Amino acid sequence: MAISIINEFVKLAKLETLIGNLRETSYSLPQGYSNGFVCDDKPYYFAIAYHTDFIQMGVCIKFSAHAWMEYRKQYELMYANSFQIHQLFRVINNTALYTSRLSRIDIAIDFINENLNVNTIYNQLSKKNQIVKTAAGRKNHSYLSAITKNNITSTFYLGSKGKNIKALLRVYDKKLEQVETMGIRYEEASQYDSWVRFEAVYKGTYAHNLSNELEKINNDTELKDLLVSALTDRYQFYYEKSQRLTTYTTKMLNLLNQNVFIFNSPSPRMNLLEQSQKHILNGSGLFPYLFKVWSIWGDDGLQRCLTFLYAEFENYEPTDDVRAWLKKYSLIYLKQGQPFK
Repeated sequence: MAISIINEFVKLAKLETLIGNLRETSYSLPQGYSNGFVCDDKPYYFAIAYHTDFIQMGVCIKFSAHAWMEYRKQYELMYANSFQIHQLFRVINNTALYTSRLSRIDIAIDFINENLNVNTIYNQLSKKNQIVKTAAGRKNHSYLSAITKNNITSTFYLGSKGKNIKALLRVYDKKLEQVETMGIRYEEASQYDSWVRFEAVYKGTYAHNLSNELEKINNDTELKDLLVSALTDRYQFYYEKSQRLTTYTTKMLNLLNQNVFIFNSPSPRMNLLEQSQKHILNGSGLFPYLFKVWSIWGDDGLQRCLTFLYAEFENYEPTDDVRAWLKKYSLIYLKQGQPFK
Protein backbone atom coordinates (compact mmCIF):
# COMPACT_ATOMS: atom_id res chain seq x y z
CA MET A 1 0.00 0.00 0.00
CA ALA A 2 2.82 2.42 0.88
CA ILE A 3 4.53 1.78 -2.46
CA SER A 4 1.22 2.31 -4.30
CA ILE A 5 0.72 5.66 -2.54
CA ILE A 6 4.30 6.71 -3.29
CA ASN A 7 4.02 5.76 -6.96
CA GLU A 8 0.81 7.76 -7.26
CA PHE A 9 2.36 10.79 -5.58
CA VAL A 10 5.52 10.63 -7.71
CA LYS A 11 3.41 10.43 -10.88
CA LEU A 12 1.04 13.27 -9.97
CA ALA A 13 3.84 15.56 -8.75
CA LYS A 14 6.07 14.69 -11.75
CA LEU A 15 8.84 14.32 -9.19
CA GLU A 16 11.45 12.41 -11.14
CA THR A 17 10.99 14.69 -14.13
CA LEU A 18 11.48 17.82 -12.04
CA ILE A 19 14.02 17.01 -9.32
CA GLY A 20 15.73 13.78 -10.37
CA ASN A 21 15.69 10.02 -9.92
CA LEU A 22 14.66 8.49 -6.62
CA ARG A 23 16.81 5.82 -4.96
CA GLU A 24 15.42 3.33 -2.44
CA THR A 25 17.16 3.46 0.93
CA SER A 26 16.79 2.87 4.66
CA TYR A 27 19.18 5.73 5.53
CA SER A 28 18.91 9.54 5.60
CA LEU A 29 15.15 9.40 6.07
CA PRO A 30 12.90 11.55 8.27
CA GLN A 31 13.23 10.53 11.91
CA GLY A 32 11.29 7.42 12.88
CA TYR A 33 10.77 6.05 9.36
CA SER A 34 12.32 2.75 8.28
CA ASN A 35 12.15 2.68 4.47
CA GLY A 36 11.92 5.16 1.65
CA PHE A 37 13.44 7.01 -1.26
CA VAL A 38 15.82 9.96 -1.64
CA CYS A 39 17.08 11.98 -4.60
CA ASP A 40 20.28 10.62 -6.06
CA ASP A 41 23.41 12.78 -6.11
CA LYS A 42 21.66 16.11 -5.60
CA PRO A 43 22.85 19.08 -3.51
CA TYR A 44 19.46 19.30 -1.82
CA TYR A 45 17.52 17.00 0.51
CA PHE A 46 14.27 15.37 -0.55
CA ALA A 47 12.84 12.15 0.87
CA ILE A 48 9.72 9.99 0.79
CA ALA A 49 9.44 7.56 3.68
CA TYR A 50 7.21 5.01 5.39
CA HIS A 51 7.50 2.51 8.23
CA THR A 52 7.06 -1.18 7.49
CA ASP A 53 5.51 -1.91 10.91
CA PHE A 54 3.48 1.22 11.74
CA ILE A 55 0.86 1.93 9.09
CA GLN A 56 -0.57 4.81 11.15
CA MET A 57 2.59 6.83 10.43
CA GLY A 58 1.47 7.07 6.81
CA VAL A 59 3.81 8.22 4.06
CA CYS A 60 6.03 11.20 4.85
CA ILE A 61 7.26 13.53 2.10
CA LYS A 62 9.95 16.02 3.09
CA PHE A 63 11.21 18.91 0.97
CA SER A 64 14.16 20.92 2.23
CA ALA A 65 13.91 24.62 1.37
CA HIS A 66 16.52 24.09 -1.37
CA ALA A 67 14.63 21.10 -2.82
CA TRP A 68 11.35 23.01 -2.82
CA MET A 69 13.03 25.98 -4.56
CA GLU A 70 14.53 23.67 -7.21
CA TYR A 71 11.24 21.81 -7.72
CA ARG A 72 9.36 25.08 -8.27
CA LYS A 73 12.07 26.44 -10.58
CA GLN A 74 12.05 23.34 -12.79
CA TYR A 75 8.24 23.29 -12.89
CA GLU A 76 8.10 26.92 -13.99
CA LEU A 77 10.77 26.34 -16.66
CA MET A 78 8.96 23.31 -18.04
CA TYR A 79 5.41 24.64 -17.98
CA ALA A 80 6.00 28.43 -18.15
CA ASN A 81 3.68 28.99 -15.18
CA SER A 82 4.35 30.02 -11.61
CA PHE A 83 3.99 27.18 -9.10
CA GLN A 84 3.31 27.58 -5.39
CA ILE A 85 2.45 25.28 -2.51
CA HIS A 86 -1.34 25.60 -2.91
CA GLN A 87 -0.95 24.41 -6.52
CA LEU A 88 1.08 21.42 -5.33
CA PHE A 89 -1.80 20.46 -3.01
CA ARG A 90 -4.23 20.69 -5.91
CA VAL A 91 -2.02 18.49 -8.10
CA ILE A 92 -1.17 15.76 -5.60
CA ASN A 93 -4.69 15.48 -4.15
CA ASN A 94 -6.22 14.66 -7.53
CA THR A 95 -6.58 11.02 -6.46
CA ALA A 96 -8.83 8.71 -4.46
CA LEU A 97 -5.86 6.67 -3.18
CA TYR A 98 -4.81 8.94 -0.31
CA THR A 99 -5.38 12.22 1.51
CA SER A 100 -2.57 14.59 2.47
CA ARG A 101 -1.80 17.33 4.95
CA LEU A 102 1.15 19.32 6.23
CA SER A 103 2.91 18.08 9.35
CA ARG A 104 5.38 20.97 9.21
CA ILE A 105 5.75 24.20 7.26
CA ASP A 106 8.44 26.90 7.50
CA ILE A 107 7.32 30.44 6.57
CA ALA A 108 9.95 33.14 6.00
CA ILE A 109 9.73 36.93 5.66
CA ASP A 110 12.97 38.60 4.55
CA PHE A 111 14.15 42.15 5.24
CA ILE A 112 16.75 43.02 2.60
CA ASN A 113 18.68 46.30 2.89
CA GLU A 114 16.18 47.48 5.51
CA ASN A 115 18.80 48.49 8.10
CA LEU A 116 17.59 45.79 10.48
CA ASN A 117 19.97 44.22 13.01
CA VAL A 118 19.42 40.85 14.73
CA ASN A 119 21.69 41.71 17.68
CA THR A 120 19.76 44.93 18.38
CA ILE A 121 16.37 43.16 18.30
CA TYR A 122 17.62 40.41 20.60
CA ASN A 123 19.04 42.91 23.11
CA GLN A 124 15.76 44.82 23.10
CA LEU A 125 13.84 41.62 23.80
CA SER A 126 16.20 40.37 26.50
CA LYS A 127 16.02 43.75 28.28
CA LYS A 128 12.19 43.74 27.97
CA ASN A 129 12.27 46.96 25.92
CA GLN A 130 10.44 45.00 23.24
CA ILE A 131 7.81 42.32 23.76
CA VAL A 132 6.05 39.87 21.49
CA LYS A 133 2.28 39.51 21.28
CA THR A 134 -0.18 37.46 19.26
CA ALA A 135 -2.58 39.08 16.81
CA ALA A 136 -5.26 38.76 19.52
CA GLY A 137 -3.16 40.99 21.81
CA ARG A 138 -2.02 38.28 24.23
CA LYS A 139 1.60 38.32 25.32
CA ASN A 140 3.68 35.57 23.71
CA HIS A 141 5.61 33.96 26.58
CA SER A 142 7.80 31.77 24.36
CA TYR A 143 11.28 31.01 25.69
CA LEU A 144 13.98 33.33 24.27
CA SER A 145 17.38 31.87 23.38
CA ALA A 146 20.24 32.94 21.12
CA ILE A 147 23.45 32.03 19.32
CA THR A 148 26.02 34.65 20.39
CA LYS A 149 29.66 34.98 19.39
CA ASN A 150 31.99 37.73 20.65
CA ASN A 151 28.95 39.35 22.31
CA ILE A 152 27.16 39.64 18.96
CA THR A 153 23.94 37.70 18.43
CA SER A 154 23.38 36.52 14.85
CA THR A 155 20.44 34.19 15.57
CA PHE A 156 17.76 34.04 18.24
CA TYR A 157 14.77 31.81 18.84
CA LEU A 158 11.34 32.36 20.35
CA GLY A 159 10.16 28.98 21.56
CA SER A 160 11.91 25.70 22.26
CA LYS A 161 12.84 23.02 19.75
CA GLY A 162 11.05 20.22 21.61
CA LYS A 163 9.37 17.38 19.74
CA ASN A 164 5.80 18.38 20.60
CA ILE A 165 6.21 22.15 20.23
CA LYS A 166 3.75 23.50 17.65
CA ALA A 167 5.43 26.86 16.92
CA LEU A 168 8.94 28.32 16.84
CA LEU A 169 10.30 31.60 15.48
CA ARG A 170 13.90 31.88 14.32
CA VAL A 171 15.29 35.34 13.52
CA TYR A 172 18.73 35.35 11.96
CA ASP A 173 21.29 37.14 9.82
CA LYS A 174 20.69 35.41 6.50
CA LYS A 175 23.55 37.26 4.78
CA LEU A 176 26.04 36.10 7.42
CA GLU A 177 24.77 32.52 7.18
CA GLN A 178 25.15 32.42 3.39
CA VAL A 179 28.59 34.07 3.41
CA GLU A 180 29.99 31.86 6.18
CA THR A 181 28.67 28.60 4.70
CA MET A 182 29.09 29.53 1.02
CA GLY A 183 25.40 28.69 0.69
CA ILE A 184 23.40 28.32 -2.50
CA ARG A 185 22.45 32.03 -2.35
CA TYR A 186 25.97 33.23 -1.60
CA GLU A 187 26.28 35.39 -4.73
CA GLU A 188 22.93 37.00 -4.04
CA ALA A 189 23.74 37.60 -0.37
CA SER A 190 27.07 39.22 -1.25
CA GLN A 191 25.24 41.99 -3.11
CA TYR A 192 23.19 43.05 -0.09
CA ASP A 193 24.15 45.38 2.73
CA SER A 194 21.92 43.39 5.11
CA TRP A 195 19.55 40.44 4.97
CA VAL A 196 17.53 39.48 8.06
CA ARG A 197 15.08 36.59 7.99
CA PHE A 198 12.08 35.96 10.28
CA GLU A 199 11.28 32.26 9.92
CA ALA A 200 8.31 30.67 11.66
CA VAL A 201 8.13 26.88 11.99
CA TYR A 202 4.65 25.44 12.49
CA LYS A 203 4.07 21.77 13.28
CA GLY A 204 1.28 19.46 14.43
CA THR A 205 -2.19 20.98 14.65
CA TYR A 206 -0.92 24.40 13.54
CA ALA A 207 0.38 22.86 10.29
CA HIS A 208 -2.88 20.94 9.90
CA ASN A 209 -4.81 24.24 10.21
CA LEU A 210 -2.71 25.69 7.40
CA SER A 211 -3.27 22.60 5.23
CA ASN A 212 -7.01 23.17 5.35
CA GLU A 213 -6.62 26.81 4.36
CA LEU A 214 -4.16 26.11 1.54
CA GLU A 215 -6.76 24.00 -0.24
CA LYS A 216 -8.98 27.11 -0.50
CA ILE A 217 -6.29 29.33 -2.10
CA ASN A 218 -6.95 30.51 -5.66
CA ASN A 219 -4.05 32.85 -6.46
CA ASP A 220 -0.65 34.11 -5.30
CA THR A 221 -2.11 37.15 -3.48
CA GLU A 222 -4.34 34.93 -1.35
CA LEU A 223 -1.33 32.68 -0.62
CA LYS A 224 0.77 35.66 0.45
CA ASP A 225 -2.02 36.89 2.73
CA LEU A 226 -2.36 33.44 4.28
CA LEU A 227 1.37 33.00 4.98
CA VAL A 228 1.91 36.53 6.33
CA SER A 229 -1.23 36.19 8.45
CA ALA A 230 0.06 32.89 9.84
CA LEU A 231 3.42 34.33 10.87
CA THR A 232 2.02 37.55 12.36
CA ASP A 233 -0.81 35.73 14.13
CA ARG A 234 1.75 34.38 16.60
CA TYR A 235 4.57 36.93 16.41
CA GLN A 236 4.03 40.70 16.54
CA PHE A 237 6.80 42.82 18.10
CA TYR A 238 5.91 45.84 20.24
CA TYR A 239 7.83 48.56 22.04
CA GLU A 240 7.12 47.94 25.73
CA LYS A 241 6.79 51.57 26.87
CA SER A 242 4.60 52.93 24.10
CA GLN A 243 2.86 49.62 23.30
CA ARG A 244 3.24 50.53 19.63
CA LEU A 245 4.16 48.06 16.92
CA THR A 246 7.80 48.03 15.85
CA THR A 247 8.62 49.30 12.38
CA TYR A 248 9.44 45.84 11.06
CA THR A 249 6.19 44.28 12.31
CA THR A 250 4.27 47.18 10.76
CA LYS A 251 6.02 46.44 7.46
CA MET A 252 5.00 42.79 7.71
CA LEU A 253 1.37 43.75 8.30
CA ASN A 254 1.52 46.20 5.42
CA LEU A 255 2.14 43.23 3.11
CA LEU A 256 -1.44 42.13 3.71
CA ASN A 257 -4.33 42.93 1.44
CA GLN A 258 -6.46 41.47 4.19
CA ASN A 259 -5.79 39.50 7.34
CA VAL A 260 -7.24 36.13 6.42
CA PHE A 261 -6.04 33.65 9.02
CA ILE A 262 -5.83 32.97 12.74
CA PHE A 263 -4.79 29.66 14.28
CA ASN A 264 -7.49 27.51 15.78
CA SER A 265 -5.75 26.79 19.05
CA PRO A 266 -8.04 26.44 22.08
CA SER A 267 -6.53 26.96 25.51
CA PRO A 268 -5.26 23.71 27.09
CA ARG A 269 -7.46 24.44 30.11
CA MET A 270 -10.48 24.52 27.82
CA ASN A 271 -9.52 21.08 26.52
CA LEU A 272 -9.33 19.27 29.85
CA LEU A 273 -12.65 17.45 29.52
CA GLU A 274 -11.75 16.22 26.04
CA GLN A 275 -8.34 15.07 27.32
CA SER A 276 -9.97 13.10 30.13
CA GLN A 277 -12.34 11.50 27.64
CA LYS A 278 -9.45 10.62 25.31
CA HIS A 279 -7.57 9.03 28.22
CA ILE A 280 -10.60 6.91 29.16
CA LEU A 281 -11.04 5.74 25.56
CA ASN A 282 -7.39 5.12 24.72
CA GLY A 283 -5.15 4.92 27.75
CA SER A 284 -7.00 4.07 30.94
CA GLY A 285 -7.50 0.33 30.40
CA LEU A 286 -11.30 0.63 30.63
CA PHE A 287 -12.01 -0.75 27.17
CA PRO A 288 -9.56 -3.69 27.48
CA TYR A 289 -11.27 -4.50 30.80
CA LEU A 290 -14.74 -4.40 29.19
CA PHE A 291 -13.53 -6.52 26.29
CA LYS A 292 -12.24 -9.20 28.67
CA VAL A 293 -15.59 -9.22 30.53
CA TRP A 294 -17.49 -9.51 27.23
CA SER A 295 -15.18 -12.27 25.94
CA ILE A 296 -15.76 -14.39 29.07
CA TRP A 297 -19.45 -13.71 29.84
CA GLY A 298 -20.87 -12.30 26.62
CA ASP A 299 -23.40 -9.48 26.19
CA ASP A 300 -25.25 -10.34 29.42
CA GLY A 301 -22.03 -10.19 31.44
CA LEU A 302 -21.02 -6.89 29.81
CA GLN A 303 -24.43 -5.35 30.61
CA ARG A 304 -24.21 -6.49 34.26
CA CYS A 305 -20.68 -5.02 34.44
CA LEU A 306 -21.89 -1.63 33.12
CA THR A 307 -24.79 -1.68 35.61
CA PHE A 308 -22.27 -2.35 38.39
CA LEU A 309 -20.06 0.57 37.24
CA TYR A 310 -23.07 2.91 37.12
CA ALA A 311 -24.03 1.92 40.69
CA GLU A 312 -20.44 2.56 41.83
CA PHE A 313 -20.53 5.98 40.14
CA GLU A 314 -23.63 6.90 42.18
CA ASN A 315 -21.54 6.33 45.32
CA TYR A 316 -18.65 8.50 44.07
CA GLU A 317 -17.79 11.59 46.15
CA PRO A 318 -16.06 14.35 44.13
CA THR A 319 -12.95 15.98 45.59
CA ASP A 320 -12.54 19.71 46.22
CA ASP A 321 -10.44 19.94 43.03
CA VAL A 322 -13.30 18.49 40.97
CA ARG A 323 -15.81 20.90 42.51
CA ALA A 324 -13.49 23.86 41.87
CA TRP A 325 -13.03 22.80 38.25
CA LEU A 326 -16.81 22.56 37.75
CA LYS A 327 -17.34 25.99 39.28
CA LYS A 328 -14.81 27.47 36.84
CA TYR A 329 -15.65 25.65 33.62
CA SER A 330 -19.17 24.18 33.68
CA LEU A 331 -20.85 27.29 32.21
CA ILE A 332 -18.27 27.47 29.43
CA TYR A 333 -18.78 23.81 28.53
CA LEU A 334 -22.56 24.23 28.56
CA LYS A 335 -22.16 26.92 25.89
CA GLN A 336 -19.49 24.95 24.01
CA GLY A 337 -21.57 21.78 23.76
CA GLN A 338 -21.05 18.14 24.61
CA PRO A 339 -17.73 16.53 23.59
CA PHE A 340 -19.29 13.10 22.88
CA LYS A 341 -18.59 12.95 19.15
